Amino acid sequence: MRKTRLLAALLLFLLLTFPLWGSAYFVGRIFTPALFFGIIALSLSLLAGYGGMVSLAQMTLAGLAGYGYGYLTITLGQPWWIGILAGLAVATLAALVFGLIAVRSTGIYFLMITVALGMVVYALANQNRSIFGGHTGILGIRAPELFGHSLVERTIFYYLCLAIGLTTYGFVRYLAGTPFGLALQALRDDPRRLSTLGYNVALHRVAAFTLSGFLAGIGGLLLVWYNGAISPTTIDLTRLINILVIAVIGGLAYAEGAFLGALVFVLVTNFASSFTQRFNTVIGLTFLAIVLFSPEGLSGIALRLWSLLRRTLLARLAPSRHTGL
Repeated sequence: MRKTRLLAALLLFLLLTFPLWGSAYFVGRIFTPALFFGIIALSLSLLAGYGGMVSLAQMTLAGLAGYGYGYLTITLGQPWWIGILAGLAVATLAALVFGLIAVRSTGIYFLMITVALGMVVYALANQNRSIFGGHTGILGIRAPELFGHSLVERTIFYYLCLAIGLTTYGFVRYLAGTPFGLALQALRDDPRRLSTLGYNVALHRVAAFTLSGFLAGIGGLLLVWYNGAISPTTIDLTRLINILVIAVIGGLAYAEGAFLGALVFVLVTNFASSFTQRFNTVIGLTFLAIVLFSPEGLSGIALRLWSLLRRTLLARLAPSRHTGL
């Protein structure tokens, strides 16, 4: 446990000091997007890893938060803090409605319902001009300014995304140990037994979906500030699938996997697109390779490597301890 905490502290130190020694490109174009995409993927990890519900609507919920912020601040000219509240409220309420519709189903049926809901929102955004801006979307979205500095300045935005990413990660890890989180994991393993014990299975699923929508909305706000615009292409089918790919690459069962998968996805996307137009093929091959070698994703590989390293160190230290005795 002490070694694990030491490793976590070292990783946190590297992340906190990264803008000081890392290149501007990696800070602004790699790690910052990985953080807010990781937050959106974390909302899926909460649903799938803890609740056993694989949803493809998480990017839709993130996009709705972006639309809510853009509509209030650009179309209606409201202050940024009202836009933030509106964006989070829209994502959370939409998740509540999605949950009420989808949670009666399980497995592939649940997945397909969330896809259908996402496509309904995509079609609505593509056709409606008064609120969603039609095919063009909402342009010219600006991030809040504090003390004369925009929050999307490279270093400031990195630390903002890092702080929010660590907070949401800590929240999900904490939630996993609460009665609600334990009930959610029991729901994933055996919903019939949980229902027999007197728990309302549907209510827990709706609550989990609503909470995941709030998390996705946070990531959606960071995404729309980073892009400065929101359009239907942000929530099309490809983007919906990308979030699932990110979560699976990192490991659906691990909260850390959301950010690890997002980092790998952004790295592959950026560097593959620089030397080939078929970068989606590269992403697909990367996805297949990781899933074939480790169904638990990169988090599973990291845990096995860490376990192997610990056993090796203990094996080397054992003779010396025996000799000392």
